[in-house]
Amino acid sequence: MTATDRTAYPRLDERMSRAELAANFTLSESEHAFVVAQARGNVNRLAFAILMKARQAYGLFVHPDALSETIVAHVAEQLVLPVPSLVVTSRLGLHRYRSAIRTHIGGALYDKAAQELVETTTTHAAATMSDPADLINRAIEALFNAHIDLPAFSTLDRTVNRVRAAVHRDIFAT
Repeated sequence: MTATDRTAYPRLDERMSRAELAANFTLSESEHAFVVAQARGNVNRLAFAILMKARQAYGLFVHPDALSETIVAHVAEQLVLPVPSLVVTSRLGLHRYRSAIRTHIGGALYDKAAQELVETTTTHAAATMSDPADLINRAIEALFNAHIDLPAFSTLDRTVNRVRAAVHRDIFAT
């Protein structure tokens, strides 16, 4: 398995500078209005805002409790909310929030079409490069450009290794 630290796959445990925090987790006026319109209650608004900004920054939905306290505090401050010890929202609420955010930002679920995009991208890239980390980075870039949610790292790793092996077999056969 390829190490995630050798790829562009988002790592949530990394510390962010103040500039990165401001760039990735500052709500615009329209985003602030969108949060207020979509979620009711302080904790739900905070969860919604964190989900939206994390999806924009990382390309995937991250449970609000998986992010650092610094990020949660930064978003809570913008919403003029106290920082809770836990940001808990129901599964149904999280599902509804994810759907609303995808619609708002023009994102899409990782589905069969996304899988085909990863396979096509990897097939073309594997003809000229061999390192799995480089191929995973190409797949991540293609998914980001298509505004598709990133799947689990293991999904990308398995797909890239399978396609890479097939391309290398074809090259060897020629």
